Amino acid sequence: MLGAGASLWLAACLSCSSAGGRLRCHAVPVPGGYGYVVLHRADTLIKQPYVPAIGCRQPFRTKQEALEVGRLVCRKLREGKAPAVTPEEVEECLRQAGH
Repeated sequence: MLGAGASLWLAACLSCSSAGGRLRCHAVPVPGGYGYVVLHRADTLIKQPYVPAIGCRQPFRTKQEALEVGRLVCRKLREGKAPAVTPEEVEECLRQAGH
């Protein structure tokens, strides 16, 4: 049986996977750097002010770093997957952002 939080998350994922272009990611300035938000229409689904999966509260250094990870999260949601990212996925996104 799913808890209330899990049920809401599942509903959000299912609606996002069929949302097409209505799911968007934007970099946002935060103290010390950047974070990202994932929006579905006018609703904020995820507000991530720190680099996820690294175990400390550190903002992204650049807007491009935040966008790379945010786009990965959006892609996962569109595919109906959990929006969680691994440390390895974050590292790869940060490498891509730095080219």
